[in-house]
Amino acid sequence: MTNGTRTALAALLLGILGAAGCARSGGTTPDPALPRPFDGVLSYDQGERQALHTAEERLVADCMRRRGLRYEPQPLATGGTDPQDVNPYGLLTTAQARRDGYGITSARLAPRPPDDPNRSRARERRWSDALLGTKSHEVRLRLPGGVEFFYNGDACVTRARQALYGADYDRLFNTYQVLSNQVVTAVRKDPRYLSAQHEWALCMRAADITAASPDDPRGAVEQRLGRAAAQPARLHDVAGYELKLSGQDADCQRTTGLPRAVAEAQADAESSVAGSRTADLARLRDLKSAAVRRATAPPTPSATR
Repeated sequence: MTNGTRTALAALLLGILGAAGCARSGGTTPDPALPRPFDGVLSYDQGERQALHTAEERLVADCMRRRGLRYEPQPLATGGTDPQDVNPYGLLTTAQARRDGYGITSARLAPRPPDDPNRSRARERRWSDALLGTKSHEVRLRLPGGVEFFYNGDACVTRARQALYGADYDRLFNTYQVLSNQVVTAVRKDPRYLSAQHEWALCMRAADITAASPDDPRGAVEQRLGRAAAQPARLHDVAGYELKLSGQDADCQRTTGLPRAVAEAQADAESSVAGSRTADLARLRDLKSAAVRRATAPPTPSATR
């Protein structure tokens, strides 16, 4: 599919999404925030992601320039629902369903990013060593559950992230990524969640949709999208199917109280999984807020020289 065709289809899909949103908007109340492990400490909104990405790329370029090398900052990939916005329990709000469904078809139709001008330089050992670092400077950290995290301390990528987020951010972020996965696993086994999920499945069945868990509707869209290949008419049909399915999904989640059951089970799972790590969580929140402030602050004269 050419970029022109892809862009046209994306515009058509946005039209479908917009029309669906208008048709369903009257008389609805705002959706409450969906539960995420540790109050979403690992997530950033779209504006924050853009600002942080831009700031980090600029810092990488500055580091490479100090080493006598050229790095061209890359734009943040856009199009479709960002993976950070996908709820780990498969939950979605009515507003999300109206706006973009599950974000699956729109992601397929998103324009491909331009070629990376740094790609040719990456074949040069000195350049790649400066960007990604060397094994002799490898730092390994043990995380909960026996997981190991490592980075190269001399990498410009590492130096940029530490300047933006703080030296301890990646350790804490990865620690809470592991803990969050453990929380999600525990919630999905909790009797309160399983009971609400059963009621949700009955609600979906009443709408002639067979699904055992909130992951199943997304899988159904993925299957249809795979069969549609790049045929415009079939992609249009998949987009409509995704909107209808996600709308019913969100309605059933809301009426059966699935988000509430998740929140209750999650609170207990967090207490069990995180234990006495409250200081680490507070520190991670502080580093996150500080990074956003740095990324969104106007550049100082010294930073532009």
